Amino acid sequence: MVAAPISESAVQLTDVFQHVGSHCALDGVSLRVQCGEVLLLVGPNGAGKTLLTRLMAGLDRPSAGAVRLFGQDLAELDEAAMTALRRRVGVVMQRGSLLDGLTVLENLLLPLRTLPMDREAMARAARLVMTQLLLDGMENHQPRSLSLGQRRRVELARALIHQPRLLLWDGLTDGLDPASVRDIFAILRLQQELRGLAVIATDNGVMQGLGESARIVVLDRGRILFEGDQDTLRQALPERIDLRYVIEGNPG
Repeated sequence: MVAAPISESAVQLTDVFQHVGSHCALDGVSLRVQCGEVLLLVGPNGAGKTLLTRLMAGLDRPSAGAVRLFGQDLAELDEAAMTALRRRVGVVMQRGSLLDGLTVLENLLLPLRTLPMDREAMARAARLVMTQLLLDGMENHQPRSLSLGQRRRVELARALIHQPRLLLWDGLTDGLDPASVRDIFAILRLQQELRGLAVIATDNGVMQGLGESARIVVLDRGRILFEGDQDTLRQALPERIDLRYVIEGNPG
């Protein structure tokens, strides 16, 4: 597969507002993420990170503003076009989405069921992603029998099995030990190099794992407070004490 041009936009949000009842949960957010880029979206609970992730995944529509995936305005797409576009996106949500009535393998194969693939091709894709995510031998296990860390790896494997060009995760490193986190980041870096995968993550802990090349966006009360690299963020701390939780993991 040919890698996507790095200059191509994976996601572009323009003056996005999202209201939950009478509450303005996202307040004029504008953001662009290019193919091959890592963006870390951080902020305290209630900042709007999950809402923003759902909008970028095409799972919700904004109250106002535009959301574009790979140059396509989601508001202009019919259901068939939206379904096709979602196949280019892998999503891992914070609350988890594995089906306990299915085995690990059956969960992994769900995204492939609607694609024109024969059983052998699906099996090869499953074996590859299970090996990459250190899940060999777990194909017949049910999710309820796994540790939290193992469940998160299965969720990531399912998000990557159809080779998306954009990966969205919401608190993916929750429950993962440092060794597993390092393994997952190595896989993501390889995916970026091979296919220009864009990664957007919401998790304070991923800053060190994905390195200083990542762009960091600090979200609070539905607004972007900071956008830049890790060094710039650290330099801003003495003047912006309200950003300290980003480094220390303490929303205080």
